[in-house]
Amino acid sequence: MVDASVVAKWFNRGEEYENEAAAVRKAWVSDELELIAPSHLPFEVANSIWKNPNVRARHASTLVKLLVRISPRLDGLSEGLAQESMSLARRKGLTFYDASYVALARFLSCPLLTADGEQLEAAVGYVATSHLASFGKISG
Repeated sequence: MVDASVVAKWFNRGEEYENEAAAVRKAWVSDELELIAPSHLPFEVANSIWKNPNVRARHASTLVKLLVRISPRLDGLSEGLAQESMSLARRKGLTFYDASYVALARFLSCPLLTADGEQLEAAVGYVATSHLASFGKISG
């Protein structure tokens, strides 16, 4: 399970933990790692590309096409996941879409990889979660 804070680093250069994110991307593309995310992940990542002042319009279009090709496996919203995500969002003060990453990881019984400290903190005691900074230590 991976969230947009990790995948966005595949496309937005100069960010903290860029090398770790590149290692995740490489492992995903070479089938060494399975990545799953809620179906809204590409929209969040595309928005981060759009907001990046260092990405020109033509390059942004190319990056979005690449995003579509290499996105993690996407899982749609079910009633159960929606209910759990809403409950978690309200309890932990997360946005609904951030809570959906944590809730989906729990539904699928898989760990969540994030670069978002707030999300990491909210997931404690709920689902196994690792910060992107530790990816090399986990996978290597």
